[in-house]
Amino acid sequence: MQANMDVRGTSLEPEVRQVADAIVADANRVNGESIAWCLNAYGGFRNVTAAGTAAELLYAIRSQRPQVVLIGERILIGAAREIFGELAVKLGETRVAAFADALTDRQLDLIVNNRITGLLSRQDSMRTISDQLIQVAAGNRMLSEQLKNRLQLGTDGQFRCAASARLQKLTDRQWDVLLRIAEGGRVSEVAEALAISEKAVESHKYRIMRAIGANDRVDLCRWAIREGLIEA
Repeated sequence: MQANMDVRGTSLEPEVRQVADAIVADANRVNGESIAWCLNAYGGFRNVTAAGTAAELLYAIRSQRPQVVLIGERILIGAAREIFGELAVKLGETRVAAFADALTDRQLDLIVNNRITGLLSRQDSMRTISDQLIQVAAGNRMLSEQLKNRLQLGTDGQFRCAASARLQKLTDRQWDVLLRIAEGGRVSEVAEALAISEKAVESHKYRIMRAIGANDRVDLCRWAIREGLIEA
């Protein structure tokens, strides 16, 4: 297994620069090293290294010039601007794949508009993940079967967040109702505040829950908290 690189100091000189086919960046260092070991073992890549922080990842990208980078959710969201900025400026041929299981719908909507070639799932076997990364390294768009209830890969090769598409259909009034209910407002209180009938509020609530995939008011509140619309 490759040792994690020390992020201190300046870039390595070209004559001592290591070459990596792939870099795995995961905030859980043990997980990252385990995935890197498996990718090496399956033989699809000659050399896979692991990084545990965004700083280590950026250093490894600069020094190793990998074919593909696999990024965990926490590192991706915490340093997306730095990572994609680095790739856009310095490494035109490096492909990016990301684990997406723990990302919220809003976070997915943000990252799919960046330079992502593969969206993978931790629920898949390591053999599947290895095969998917090989495809990503070759420039092919990959979407895990495990994520197809939340994401779509269009015929134009672009990822789209299914929930985002549904939410775009909500009217301004429905957003008002959603936020007031999520904050604990009763139907009668929401109706009075918005000067509409209780029947209208119930109708809006039904359409909202269908759009976000909520089964009841509790699910609606949890979704609003998870998406950062209200505080817990």
